[in-house]
Amino acid sequence: MRVKGKRSDGARAKHFFLLFALAFVVVILIKSFGSGSWHSKAANDEEHNLNKIPAASLTASKDNQVASDTTITKNEAVQDSNFVEFVFSNLDGESGKEGTVIVQLMPEWAPLGVERIKELTAAKFYDECRVFRVIHRFMAQLGINGDPKIQKTWKKEIKDDPVKTSNARGTVTFAMAGPNTRTTQIFFNKVDNKYLDGQGFAPFGKVVSGLEEVIDHINEEYKETPNQGKIQNRGNEYLLLEFPRLSFIKTARFVSSADVK
Repeated sequence: MRVKGKRSDGARAKHFFLLFALAFVVVILIKSFGSGSWHSKAANDEEHNLNKIPAASLTASKDNQVASDTTITKNEAVQDSNFVEFVFSNLDGESGKEGTVIVQLMPEWAPLGVERIKELTAAKFYDECRVFRVIHRFMAQLGINGDPKIQKTWKKEIKDDPVKTSNARGTVTFAMAGPNTRTTQIFFNKVDNKYLDGQGFAPFGKVVSGLEEVIDHINEEYKETPNQGKIQNRGNEYLLLEFPRLSFIKTARFVSSADVK
């Protein structure tokens, strides 16, 4: 029994040693690959991924900001220019038929008129404005905004400029209903209209590019039919429904003298 007893003690000792070794290995594994290290690694990975995505976004944002600042600076500089590019669409009443007109503003002719046209151009007021009154061998008139709410914000009238140059073919002039009533409506003289000079119509600019190619192709189909009161109240909703082939200004933007050919 003793022998057996001694063998039992030896087996117990061996068993205890194996348990101790196993526990030691487990401790080492926990220290090396335990949950604490895994969470730390996961956190590091997550931090790496989060840092990586915003870094790209921040770079793009900064680039966009730089581009935006550059654009703003450029636009401010161009607004000092006395050249405006009008892109007309629906020429000859044909959908999609476009052409570009460059108007040179002449402050020496009409400083108040030029100041107002610059304000309107900077505000993109003329975008989508329909040429609602076109009379053969006379003129083409526009300048009621397609959105009645926008139109109402430009009711302030400006004082007249003295007439310093004639309403010759290719000049651009503010329409008016009497003395000191100029607001937003303008017209392109399609022929020499010298008789307007004595009525106080002071040209503020002249077409330097696109007169024959564009102005002469503004759709005359509807003549004076569109009702200005309805345009004021309903805007382009009314014009598109009743007079879909009207020519219109797609955009009006300042351009530098270097861009004028």
